[in-house]
Amino acid sequence: MTQTIELHGHQLEFEKNKGKALIEFDFANSPQECYLIDIFSVDRDDYIALVSVDSEELYILRYDTSEDDKENINLIAIDNEEELDLVYHLFSHYWDEDKLDKIIDAYKCDMKDMDNFEEE
Repeated sequence: MTQTIELHGHQLEFEKNKGKALIEFDFANSPQECYLIDIFSVDRDDYIALVSVDSEELYILRYDTSEDDKENINLIAIDNEEELDLVYHLFSHYWDEDKLDKIIDAYKCDMKDMDNFEEE
């Protein structure tokens, strides 16, 4: 269920994604497999928060879909440091460390269950 809040004069919408997903993308010419944390909006601009499966590093990227092709998603690095700082700050008000740890643990549990299922 989408959560809409106003914070520091910005309109925020969290939990726009439905369920969990593993997403792979190239970051600095290195493929990264990541847990989907959230697709969210700040003042109508869409972003995606991902956590690396290997390092648990948080990535926040712009999230863009084409009007003509809703199945193709563009993940775009945020080059503007002020924008990245603002988006991260607003994101961290909703997704604090405890909440992030819980969703990462849930992903790990799901992955462990899948491994056990495949072994049977």
